[in-house]
Amino acid sequence: MTIRRFWPLMVLAASAALTSAPLQAQSLLRVAPETLSRVLDPHFTTSFTTRDLGYLIYDTLFAVDDTFTPKPQMVESYTVSPDKLTYTFVLRPSLKWHDGQPVTAADCVASIRRWASRDSMGQTLTRFISSLDAADANTIKLVLKEPYGLVLDSLAKIGAPVPFMMPERIAKTPGSEQVKEIIGSGPYKFRADLHEPGVKIVLDKFADYKPRSEPPSWASGAKIARMDRIEMLGMPDAQTQVSALIRGEVDYLERVPADLLPLFDAKSGAKAEVVSKFGFQAIMRMNHLQPPFNDVKVRQAIARAIDRTMYAGVVAGDPKFATDCAAMFGCGMPYESKDGIPTRDMAAARAMLKDANVDMSAPLVMLHVANAPGIAALGNVTRQTLVDLGFKVDMVSMDFQTFATRRLNTGPVAQGGWNLAHTTNSVPDQGNPLSNPFLVASGPPASAWGWPKDEKIEELRLKFATAPDEATRKTIATEIQVRAYEQVLYLPLAQFTTPSAWRNNLDGVLKSPVMLLYNIDRK
Repeated sequence: MTIRRFWPLMVLAASAALTSAPLQAQSLLRVAPETLSRVLDPHFTTSFTTRDLGYLIYDTLFAVDDTFTPKPQMVESYTVSPDKLTYTFVLRPSLKWHDGQPVTAADCVASIRRWASRDSMGQTLTRFISSLDAADANTIKLVLKEPYGLVLDSLAKIGAPVPFMMPERIAKTPGSEQVKEIIGSGPYKFRADLHEPGVKIVLDKFADYKPRSEPPSWASGAKIARMDRIEMLGMPDAQTQVSALIRGEVDYLERVPADLLPLFDAKSGAKAEVVSKFGFQAIMRMNHLQPPFNDVKVRQAIARAIDRTMYAGVVAGDPKFATDCAAMFGCGMPYESKDGIPTRDMAAARAMLKDANVDMSAPLVMLHVANAPGIAALGNVTRQTLVDLGFKVDMVSMDFQTFATRRLNTGPVAQGGWNLAHTTNSVPDQGNPLSNPFLVASGPPASAWGWPKDEKIEELRLKFATAPDEATRKTIATEIQVRAYEQVLYLPLAQFTTPSAWRNNLDGVLKSPVMLLYNIDRK
């Protein structure tokens, strides 16, 4: 047995030793996410693991169903004034935090403000808010400066950072700092005493959680804690995760590369299935603050050089799970468009670089996430393209958690900065100009890593926010895509789905763009 294979087994053995005594009569769901985030604050990061953890620990005022329609979640009832300026939300009765205290409107007001300081859609909502207060212990009153038709959509957004509610004392933590307590009002509560950063996250069923009566649909409806305990386990690679699933050492895997799918035969005791039909968008992001990509002509040259069919061929491990979709808001989504997408032309790309007088002697620093197979595959394709253009490339390999920190460095390469990197994001997150974090173009610190700045894009995003109807929003979304490609704010490389996998004895796995682990039971 190799050291790499032995390590996760030691983790699982330790986990079993810690939990076997108290859990002999209880049910346990063991989950291996693609990566296990060390950041647990759901407002602070866009990490998928943190977001998925958040859906277990926290709750939201509203949540979207599978038609993208906002539905009340923590809210019992709400009204909108005839002039569409005043929104009044009444909380469901008897909501409790995991520390036993009642959920109040003041808690939710503080939570909205903190989330909005970190999220692109929340920042836009804030621009329209005249006042946001607790009218009484159970009533939230939001007053707008002018009508804004996306209030509920903002509070119901499914992608990270999600507008999760926290106790007021925690939500008053500045958005620039991580919270020190993980306390929510959702179906599971965080066990800080059993937490092993990077190795294991433990959640126990919250007995006082009261699910809604509606059937679950995406993040809306009933959230039922059918398992007494959930453990998220950090495991180093996909092969180890699949082997552990087949041996019955874990119950659920977030993502399975296509080349490992043949292992799920009739004797494996497990199955693999795509649970998100929209899937993910593969993304290249260039650093707009540092040369050479502070020059729009250089960014445009890269946009002309990339071959999306190459990315689609590798990102999911099997081309049948991917397309070379270049629509910034996702293919199959309401704002899908083909306008503005540059055609591939290597000769034109080389000529543009020559005209820009680019210094090819300094290597480009590419942040390379080695422990996420899909993201790593993107970097390999890009490296070859850059070499073909005449660049030198320094691929700096790291795990995703290191990447999540390193990508925030705005300094030059000599001070730990970087030139370009890749990631993936769920397509619904990318699905409109306000929720798509890579289209915020106000520079640092508001823009996401890469820090583009373009006043025209910001004007168009505001125009989208104030559009009177859906037809107008679609027109503006297309304008935004054209402008974003002109400035190369970021590059969509492919759209792909990735199967999840679970033991055959599990029931109730939800179909959703995010990994929702409540409602799962054992047959």
